[in-house]
Amino acid sequence: MLSEAFLLSFVAGSATGIGGLIVVLLGKMDDRFIAGSMGFAAGVMLLVSFLNLFVEALDLTSYLNVSIAFTAGAVIMILIDSFLPHFELGKEENGIIDSKLLKSGLLILIGITIHNIPEGVIVIAGYSHMPQLGILIAVAVFFHNLPEGIATAIPLISAGSTKRFVVLSTFISGLAESIGALLGGSLLISAPDETIGFTLAFAAGVMTYITADELIPIAHEHGHKHAVSIGILLGIVFMIILNNLLRT
Repeated sequence: MLSEAFLLSFVAGSATGIGGLIVVLLGKMDDRFIAGSMGFAAGVMLLVSFLNLFVEALDLTSYLNVSIAFTAGAVIMILIDSFLPHFELGKEENGIIDSKLLKSGLLILIGITIHNIPEGVIVIAGYSHMPQLGILIAVAVFFHNLPEGIATAIPLISAGSTKRFVVLSTFISGLAESIGALLGGSLLISAPDETIGFTLAFAAGVMTYITADELIPIAHEHGHKHAVSIGILLGIVFMIILNNLLRT
């Protein structure tokens, strides 16, 4: 079981590297596309957070525990963002090559790498409760990691880093997801249902905060608010369809 969950976390983490590769291959991307794709990722994350993680957690532990765990997940992400570089894929990138931009890109890379560790734990927690839930979480994290990879690659490319370095560094950053999966697997392999429920609710808080603080606001920075709204709705519909397919 753990091997399948570990593979899921690896695939989800690899999206960071895919995002970096997209920047290397395509260069600057259309604002409408970025706004819509980040909206799509937000829709995916929101539906999984509440329809899957929150609801499944309620089946395993009390509403009070779920509420506490959800709040704790959000608060911890706020604290992490307060002490780690928080990159926003905004329109302020100007392509100027300088050492400050390179330093910024490297700090962002470190920050996103650390952010990826709890995401690996989330995949393992979901899969340990129900394999279908692990798949849904991995899909949501995959679509979240794509714009993170793009966010990491843009300042590195603008600072004059080689394409090889950008691709390798973003893929290595995504491997942190697998480290989180290993840690989560060792902690949750024999955990009682109540602990799993607490972990799922915690994950819902983490994913909701990421969506509210990162994906939706940054998507709107690119303008095209209708593209963002349509992207969110498409992400929700996509995950509803995927939920139905996995339940049949």
